Amino acid sequence: MRKRGNYVILWTAYFDKRLSRNQGRRVPLKFSIDNPTLMEIEKAARKLGLKTIIEPNAKYPKDWWNYKGRILVEISNEETKTSILKKIGKILKEIRSSSN
Repeated sequence: MRKRGNYVILWTAYFDKRLSRNQGRRVPLKFSIDNPTLMEIEKAARKLGLKTIIEPNAKYPKDWWNYKGRILVEISNEETKTSILKKIGKILKEIRSSSN
């Protein structure tokens, strides 16, 4: 598959409240949830109007024995990965709180 545009890689570990920063969490605790799934992250990205590509068999390098997958998210040149992570994290919190 050929990818075009400006894609960033998002791993579930980036949003996992149970992990420390050294273990791979990339967002503040206020934007993280317990055990996020690829589908939740994709749903949050789509809520922001972002194009996504799911790669379910990808292995996070710090957790290489688990196949949790990753999501490629296309962002504009004005956006940064950090800003996207925070926006998606905020929506993940909303998704989880509305499902409880």
